[in-house]
Amino acid sequence: MVAQFVARADVHVVHRRHHCVAQMKSENMPHVSPRQIFFLARRESLAVMIGAIASIPFVPASIAAPSKAATDWAAADDSAPKFFKTSSGVPYQQLSEGSGREARHGNKVLVDFVLRRSNGYFIYGTVEGVSFQPQDVPTGAISLQLDETSTVAGLVEAMEGMKEGGKRRILVPPQYGYVTGYTQEPKMPTFATQRQLQNHSSEPLMFELQLLRIIK
Repeated sequence: MVAQFVARADVHVVHRRHHCVAQMKSENMPHVSPRQIFFLARRESLAVMIGAIASIPFVPASIAAPSKAATDWAAADDSAPKFFKTSSGVPYQQLSEGSGREARHGNKVLVDFVLRRSNGYFIYGTVEGVSFQPQDVPTGAISLQLDETSTVAGLVEAMEGMKEGGKRRILVPPQYGYVTGYTQEPKMPTFATQRQLQNHSSEPLMFELQLLRIIK
């Protein structure tokens, strides 16, 4: 079922891209680039996919062997990213497994991430050239301490067990997000991105995150 949904989301991007192109032409807007059209279509598909992530059944990440449900998803489409929930119910999607050491609670890690609102709207990314991020916004991998005092609790829980090089898409509910007044990591680097978090603090936040290295 989830694999079919992912496939429909991919088709949605293509259909929306064609629709946006036609709309831009009809409205005489040649200044809109193909890259901008792609990001608009992808943002819509991410918003649709979040609905599927939030509704998935509980599959503990700590289970070594996949559950029957996980096996069923893999059988439907081996190339489709797998979906899980942590013990607290934080949903995440395994985009790639990685092959290095596994992150544990208390580790200090180096990560890249892209942060979006639950409707797919972009907030910030540590990677250059992502979405419509202004060029003067600071980028670059950051370090996180995997404990709930230093880092957003939903990220800490969903990152445990990640391997170096692995990627996950994590939907952090508000109660496991920035609950201490935005003093937790990852912090936003500009006033505009900080205001975005404040204005949408009651919404889930979607992190697309890659674990680059376990520092210690």
